[in-house]
Parts: sequence; C-alpha cells; structure tokens
Amino acid sequence: MLKALIVEDDKLLAASLKAAIAGKFDADVCYNGLDGQKLVNENVYDFVIADSILPGMGGIDLLDYIREEKELKIPVIVITIAESTEEKARVMKHRVTEYLPRVADASLLLTTMSNLLQRENNLKGEHEIKELVLDLKNELVKTDTKTLDTIKGKYLELLSFFVINNNIVLEKEEIFDRVWGVDSETTINAIEVYISGLRKELRKIGYDKNLRTVRGVGYTFE
Repeated sequence: MLKALIVEDDKLLAASLKAAIAGKFDADVCYNGLDGQKLVNENVYDFVIADSILPGMGGIDLLDYIREEKELKIPVIVITIAESTEEKARVMKHRVTEYLPRVADASLLLTTMSNLLQRENNLKGEHEIKELVLDLKNELVKTDTKTLDTIKGKYLELLSFFVINNNIVLEKEEIFDRVWGVDSETTINAIEVYISGLRKELRKIGYDKNLRTVRGVGYTFE
C-alpha cells in the first residue's frame, strides 16, 4: 500500500482526510509543519497533503522544502480555506502539485491524488508518448519518420504539458494555470486558440486526433 503524510492542525479534518484515503494509502498524521518536515526527513512517502496555514511551518513552505531542499518529486496537495492568487502561484510553480480548497467530497480528493500519481509516473520517462518525442532543448517534435520544427514557444509548452499528463482529462483552468501562470494577463479564452493551432501542426504528423476535447470539462491527450 502507498504511504502518505497528512499535515493538518485541525484534528477532525486530519482524521477525515485519513479516512478518505484509507483504502489506497497508509497515512501518518501530524499537526504542525515542523513535525511534517521531521517526518519527511525520517520516512519515505508516496504523497503529502498539507494545509497552507500551519503552526511552525506553513504547507507551502513545507512544499518548497520538499522540492528544493530534499529534491523530492513526490506528489503534494496543499489545501486552503480561502484561495489566494499569490499562494496558488507559489504552489503551481512546482510540478506534480495541486492547490485545493478544503472539501468534504472524498471522491474529488482521490481523483486529484490519482491524477498526480499518474503525472509523477509520466515524468519518470522522457517527454514522449507512443512514437511522439518532444525535444524541448532544440524545440523539435519527432516521430519515427518525421521531424516537426514549427511547434515552438507556448505551443511547445502546451504540448509538453499534455504529454506529461497523457490520458488525464485536464480542465481549462488547470491548463491555463500551468502553461500561462495564475497571474498571467492573458485570458483563459486563449486556450481554445492555441489548441486549434496546435491541432493544425499535429495534423502534419498524424497526431491531431490524439488531442481530444472533453465537452464541458477541458482536453486530454491520448
């Protein structure tokens, strides 16, 4: 069974979170950020859930520690009472992370955790899916028989995000936050324009149908 760490100073919420994930995760629980830091140093975890506001060390500072000091790529969810654009930007700069409001819906939490675990697994390999390979350094998209050098800039960032998250349905807001940034002056409507342009380029190598629209939700790359 996978092992998770829950860092939450609200003991009732901590118990609720532990119960919600009990079928898939064996969870350790602590009630302040410094204890969370200590447990991360002493144990191997597959997942961390931390409140954004904690005694000793906040959840976002703990996330920074996990990524920058420990250099761990494990999935992390930071939960919050009131969403802050500044906080969200700090969380979303890291890969394999999510910033969620406190929710009573256990299915949403488990779905988010499943998606993050899939994303982590995808990142263990190169940026590729099937015969499609992304060369980010040289800004090339390649198959076994063709090389495409016309997907660049935001188009390449967008395709890279889809490939990393292949077979995961991505909401428009998440795509925008990850590719453009939560504090971008560009509007979310830009996604549709870029998706259309990306499909046009992918058609040249026969991958346009892999980028699928999920009506009312967002997009997925299969």
